[in-house]
Amino acid sequence: MPHINLPNKLTMSRLILAIIFFVFLSYRFFDIALVAFLFAGLTDWFDGYLARKRGLLTEFGRIADPFVDKIIICGGFITLILHAQTVLAPWMVVVIVAREFLINSLRSYSEMKNIPTPSNMWGKSKMFLQTVTIGALLLFFGHFQTNPWAWTVVTILLWATISLTVVSGLHYIIKARQTLLTALST
Repeated sequence: MPHINLPNKLTMSRLILAIIFFVFLSYRFFDIALVAFLFAGLTDWFDGYLARKRGLLTEFGRIADPFVDKIIICGGFITLILHAQTVLAPWMVVVIVAREFLINSLRSYSEMKNIPTPSNMWGKSKMFLQTVTIGALLLFFGHFQTNPWAWTVVTILLWATISLTVVSGLHYIIKARQTLLTALST
């Protein structure tokens, strides 16, 4: 069995943190869920930093890291529907999850055709905003539900997140149009 390097171990720990996050979020322990979510975010940043800085990029990490990111983000928004129906409409979550499935499918197809699909500023900005929005929703439901300004902040963050999710998806589709045209013609 090959040695699993530190960045990959951090990625796998993020999967465990995601499960902890979902369990505590499901039972309305918003503060504990937030701590697990923040630790997951730190491991995401740290594993990427270490992999690039120390030259520890692996095929496993290239696949596992975005997979775990999608689990925690999509799962976070899906689980938040239980608590956030006044702020987070189910259609918003469908848009987020659908974008992730679509872009992941396109990336997989591109990689199968040996066409590189590196992440870009749009995807990284989308991920950052989705992470901030989930954190804000956790704080909102844990502490600020009765404050009108907090409701306004999370509403603005949600609309910004949905907008950037759609724009980043469209940007990726436009960028991958040649791959798509090739796939449609075969």
